[in-house]
Amino acid sequence: MDFSRLDRNRVLLGGTASILLVVSILFLPWYSLGHNPARDSGTGFICGVNDYTCTGFETFPILRWLLLLGALSPLILAWIIVRGHQLSWAPGEATMVVAFVMIVLIGYNGLLDKPGSGDAEIGVGLDYGYWIALLSAIAIASTGFLRSQVGQKRERKAPGPV
Repeated sequence: MDFSRLDRNRVLLGGTASILLVVSILFLPWYSLGHNPARDSGTGFICGVNDYTCTGFETFPILRWLLLLGALSPLILAWIIVRGHQLSWAPGEATMVVAFVMIVLIGYNGLLDKPGSGDAEIGVGLDYGYWIALLSAIAIASTGFLRSQVGQKRERKAPGPV
């Protein structure tokens, strides 16, 4: 195990982004709910009794586990680098792909298809935890991209048979 292979800046960026993503999923509000008669009576989309904010963990029963696993990708990348595993792809590419999937999932569930249905959907807004999660996933993707570019000397070849 050779810890000198790790770049301090990328470790700091990836580690901070992972921690922020986990904290955002578990504790920070992703959605804020407006007051309306259906929600006030308890029949509309609501996260708890008199609770008008929802975390990502409360909102998504399956996606929460996928995002928490994706948050581990920088840690796995660091393990691969420290151990010096020989891979058939550049280290960091898998981390980048996992982060791109997280960006798409988070983006879809906040920008295109917010939780809630019918009339109860009126008044569902994005809260600061959602944006922190999205920015954290982007930071994890950039960490993977930066690592995948280290030491890459790809020889350009002309197309066609050699």
